[in-house]
Amino acid sequence: MFDLRYHVASLAAVFLALIIGILVGVGIASETSVSSSDRQLFEERIAALQNERDAARTEADLQQRQQKAATDYIDETYPVVMSGRLRGVRVALLFIGPVNGDLRTAVGTTMSDADGPQITRQRALQLPIDPRAILDAIPADQGRQSVEDVGRTLGRELVAGGDTPFWDAMTPVIVQDFLGASRPQVDAVVVAQTAPLEDGPTQRFVNGLYSGLAASGVPVVGVARTDLRPQRVAIYRAHGLASVDDVDTQVGRVALAVVLAGGEEGHYGLNPDADAVVPPIEPLPLAPPPGG
Repeated sequence: MFDLRYHVASLAAVFLALIIGILVGVGIASETSVSSSDRQLFEERIAALQNERDAARTEADLQQRQQKAATDYIDETYPVVMSGRLRGVRVALLFIGPVNGDLRTAVGTTMSDADGPQITRQRALQLPIDPRAILDAIPADQGRQSVEDVGRTLGRELVAGGDTPFWDAMTPVIVQDFLGASRPQVDAVVVAQTAPLEDGPTQRFVNGLYSGLAASGVPVVGVARTDLRPQRVAIYRAHGLASVDDVDTQVGRVALAVVLAGGEEGHYGLNPDADAVVPPIEPLPLAPPPGG
């Protein structure tokens, strides 16, 4: 939601400037024998501008009240919608680039507010990649592979857990942040691309990684803050991932929780190209009564 006060002030200033300009014009014209009919026309125009200004202020005040009502409604319903939505859902968080603290906090808050467990594992990749170092690190029994093949396998292993020979081999080469065990399988993945893809090998590697994640069979959601949504969402969309472009807001965290829990995948948030602000929200099954 955004604040209309600046918009109202700017609009009022524009009308005021127009009125002053007309008054000055009338004052100058009065010294050159302006007819009464012309003067009346100027006065009518001034009155019309004042009416337009007052109408704009009234409309802005109405929208501001509506905005506050919507914000209050979100504040009141947020805990109800989130309660229990991610209970038992194991989530991996993958940064394509360095860890972004704001995004990490937003995802962690989503898990907490939806009664989910802590993030099962978090990985952050060092970009741009060194393709030679990656190819040299491929386990000897895996044969000849491209950097895109390596990325695809890493995507699958991130979800499946268990034995992860490629992550084990590539961690010293491409991982700059490593939290959580590799073994548990996860139910969903959050992706946050925080670095540009500056060269061909890096692009191919990340393309393979996204491909492996998309084919994993679990929800994969790319996230961004509201100030980064145009750049990042286009990348997620191009690779067939769901996305939430305003994960730093309550409605964004609702959208993220719903999709991670298996809700309708799509592109959600405040981006003009988004499918909707939030996905359809299905009610959770009622918990059985104590002793039932």
